[in-house]
Amino acid sequence: MPPSFIPGRLLRIASILGLALGGSLLGQSSAWAASASPQTSAAACGKNCPKPARPGFASTDDAFIAARNAAGRSDAAGLEQAASQAGNDPLVGVYLDYWRLKLRLAALRRTDSDTPVGTSTDDQARDFVARHGQTIVGDLARRDWLLSLGRRQMWATYDQVYPDWILRDETAPRCYALQSRLSRGEPVMAEARELIMQPRELGDACNDLLVALAASGQASGAELWQRLELSLEAGNAGTVRRAAMLAAPNLDNRQLEAALSRPATVLDGAASRELTVIGLVLLSRNDPGGTADKMSSVGSRLKPADRAFVWSQIAANGMRKLAPESLAWTREARTARPSDETLGWMTRAALRSTDWPTVRSCIERMSEAGRSETVWTYWLARALQAQGDKPEQRALARALYAGIAGKTDFYSQLATEELGQKITLPPKAAAPTAAELAPARANPGFARAARFYELGLRPEGNREWNFQLRSMSDRQLLASAEFARQRGFLDRMVNSSDRTRTELDFEQRYPSPFAERLQPIARDQGIDPAWVYGLIRQESRFITDARSSVGASGLMQIMPTTATWIARKMGVRDFTPSQINDLDTNLQFGTFYLKTIFEDLDRSAALASAGYNAGPGRPRAWRGTLTQPVEGAIFAELVPFTETRGYVKAVMSNTVWYALLFGAEAPSLKAMLGQVQPGPAVAAKATPDGN
Repeated sequence: MPPSFIPGRLLRIASILGLALGGSLLGQSSAWAASASPQTSAAACGKNCPKPARPGFASTDDAFIAARNAAGRSDAAGLEQAASQAGNDPLVGVYLDYWRLKLRLAALRRTDSDTPVGTSTDDQARDFVARHGQTIVGDLARRDWLLSLGRRQMWATYDQVYPDWILRDETAPRCYALQSRLSRGEPVMAEARELIMQPRELGDACNDLLVALAASGQASGAELWQRLELSLEAGNAGTVRRAAMLAAPNLDNRQLEAALSRPATVLDGAASRELTVIGLVLLSRNDPGGTADKMSSVGSRLKPADRAFVWSQIAANGMRKLAPESLAWTREARTARPSDETLGWMTRAALRSTDWPTVRSCIERMSEAGRSETVWTYWLARALQAQGDKPEQRALARALYAGIAGKTDFYSQLATEELGQKITLPPKAAAPTAAELAPARANPGFARAARFYELGLRPEGNREWNFQLRSMSDRQLLASAEFARQRGFLDRMVNSSDRTRTELDFEQRYPSPFAERLQPIARDQGIDPAWVYGLIRQESRFITDARSSVGASGLMQIMPTTATWIARKMGVRDFTPSQINDLDTNLQFGTFYLKTIFEDLDRSAALASAGYNAGPGRPRAWRGTLTQPVEGAIFAELVPFTETRGYVKAVMSNTVWYALLFGAEAPSLKAMLGQVQPGPAVAAKATPDGN
């Protein structure tokens, strides 16, 4: 049935959760409400409105940046003050109008859909998109308009606008599109599964979709319970609360809140099956060992499938902490069918002990999409190879290796070696011609990107640049990369060239600028320049003035406190943190720090790469959980921090390609990774934690 006909039970749930259903917007609030548009605010206070101060700016560029920052704060008045002094930059001035429109759209409510203000803003959006719709700023406006239309459930207009949305890179507009179809009684659950059956916070749009699916009967009780399990995997209390009210609408609200905030106390009482599952999984996030002990006393309350699911969460949460019992807990969950993410952590628990049968079992329970990821394709092949008593198993392992070998990433390189082949550079594509470069030089999006880089607004510049690449051929991408090199945008050169499929230029993908300065510095420290370049490519993409959100600076992204420590160790007198932005200083300090970590961590490149990213104390602690030596590739996969795990694999993969570009005959990734030996969990702190 259409969601406008809502059973009282679901209406009560929607009210509790603050979700929009069947023509009513229940309990929804927005930070935009108080700052609609300057005209609206002025109308409210009339002649008595205080005149805002007009801050002076040193230049129109400063005013433009201030307008951008005001828009980010949802400060409509501040945006107008800055915009009035920002001039009319012919390249990026359109963004001032976009930011104004974005704030106005976000301020609209469902009751505005038939008011002059609402109609005026929608008309402004329609006009803006008509004029700029094929540019990134026009598509961003289209997305913001869709979000506003979806919140207001203006489905007729939504359906007109949605097909033209270009990027399709966010889930909320897609969830609203399915809500629109659901409002007409169309079956959408099959398409909705991709969006709502993931272990993550759904957001308002997809939560609204979930509730509407439940109201219409398209989401079954089993699917709502699956959503609860996925919410528990995500671990956010609000996510779990929403899912629990749908999967078990008869739950007592006070007991549910107690389970969310104090799960151990709920387990001490005679909790229901639902509350027991919720309490156990949430408790396992911080105390997997204690939760495993609890299972002996409360597990009998659960169905076999529930017990297997809870054990899978204990195992995954234990492995995130590298708890030694994680493999035993994984074996308790041998029949569980949780998300691919959980099965990935269970696979890592088995990898640590090279329990190949369990590795295989966990990967084979993943979805088809999960099993097809190169990481799990490789480890499934390794498991089959290790158990290869039968010719068909060995043949399947080789077929899996062959399916991912010959590409550029970490596991593809390892698969190439498992097949007994050498990693080699592909043939270099022909250089772009002048005719091929001409469109890149004339591309207005690239010009806007360059202007944003001049302003120091790299996120906006990168977004403009990347938008131009989305449908380019290999030759066009190579030309765009060469144009980026000529302009000095080495990060965009790498980004553009990385997208080619058959025509490859690894000198674009893996550049080595400043070689005459970096290579002698690296060799003086006894560090392979290929490794240093592999690290820089991951750290800064060769942006010399790169600065991270936590304050790391330069090519090698060194933190001020670490730079001060390095200066003291190197005997550099009168050092000031600003010196780290000097190219030679950054390279000298970064290579010295990398060598120090390398020597301190048994000259293991895998451990040292992890230490450069996460601080050397962490890989010391991680190796302290090992009970036996492991391959470097296994250690890289065991790293519990997602960022650092990806970082180690990328740096080591980069190093192979740089070694080949620098003339090495047959570098072996497996040899570079070596073995990681067990060690004490706590060691003397020789270096600061952080690069």
